[in-house]
Amino acid sequence: MKSAALAAALVALLTLGGCSSEPGAKGPIGGTTSTGGQPRSGGSGGGSGGSTGSGGTTATGGTTATGGTTATGGTTATGGTTATGGATASGGTTATGGSTARGGTTGTGGTTPSGGTTETGGSTPSGGATGAGGITARGGNTGNGGRTGTGGSTARGGSTGTGGGGTTGTAGSTGSTAHVFLLLGQSNMAGYAKAEATDKENSPRIRVIGFDDCSATGRKKDQWDDAEPPLHECWNSAVGPGDWFSKTLLEKIPANDTILLVPCALSGQKMDVMKKGTSNYTWFLSRAKSAQQLGGVIEGFIFHQGESDCGSSSWPNTVKQFVTDLRTDLGLTDNPPFLAGELPRASACGNHNPLVNQLPGLITNAYVVSSEGLNLDPADTQWRMHFGHDDTVELGKRYAAKMIEALKW
Repeated sequence: MKSAALAAALVALLTLGGCSSEPGAKGPIGGTTSTGGQPRSGGSGGGSGGSTGSGGTTATGGTTATGGTTATGGTTATGGTTATGGATASGGTTATGGSTARGGTTGTGGTTPSGGTTETGGSTPSGGATGAGGITARGGNTGNGGRTGTGGSTARGGSTGTGGGGTTGTAGSTGSTAHVFLLLGQSNMAGYAKAEATDKENSPRIRVIGFDDCSATGRKKDQWDDAEPPLHECWNSAVGPGDWFSKTLLEKIPANDTILLVPCALSGQKMDVMKKGTSNYTWFLSRAKSAQQLGGVIEGFIFHQGESDCGSSSWPNTVKQFVTDLRTDLGLTDNPPFLAGELPRASACGNHNPLVNQLPGLITNAYVVSSEGLNLDPADTQWRMHFGHDDTVELGKRYAAKMIEALKW
């Protein structure tokens, strides 16, 4: 009995001692139960801890281990429904950068900044609605490489960001270009020497509008077909500068691009029958416009004429007006290059070349293609005016080299 009375007195004494609480607490260091009770160090008034303390409903050693309903980390370990400090652990539904930025609904931590209803680790830990490591990895809906990625709705050409594997990828889809060139002049542009087997090796990427109906090629006048010699008059079966001009250019353009040739050379004819106001000029325009209607871009002109105007002092200005009219009537405000070839130096019209060399000073974006070292065709015993086969091939390559230079390809 004495022992029982002594024990009762000891319990009463202990109970009286427990009533002296520390500032901000309702029980001994943290709540209704022992260390780790409902509100820890500051409870609902704020302080380290959230709606629950460094644990869940009970203190360390309560219904479950540190971490609330289950072990440390809540329902799903670190990153689950509850974790050390908040309604959710580090790592909620999405990664850093998910539905909200780092810092939850409001400031770093819970509903309000540090010191509110919950302190760091309150309703939501660092990481917005959910913390690092949730259902989706770093990047969420709008993170680096996500739906839109760096650079907005399309990055570096694609419909997704850098590295995102968008619809088109870097630079997006690109179309092809049809590069159009007009072949102008007289017989040395049309060609005189007979075409050989290597000249007739064609490519479907080089197209030509028919000069006349040609049974040898099956080509029809003013209709488009694969290019092979003869590009001009069918009867002569000749190779002209335009053949190897286009073959050489083909090596410089993208693989999906094409070349469209518009042959307009009239053998044995003066400039007077080609200039504006003539039926020939109207025909030249209609053929060039046919290429434009196919989506072609007129890139330039190659010109070889003068034998029928040999030595005429008015010839340079006639050519100037001819080029001006073509550019205007075809809407070529960018003045594409005009390349004029010298006549064979050994011919009776070699003295015309100084007039040819006046053209760059009269015509915007005009150039001269040299005939130095090029020989006459031995078969041309009548006129002694025309280049031989290999010389014609070389002339075509020289036109191409000059055009590549002028176009900066």
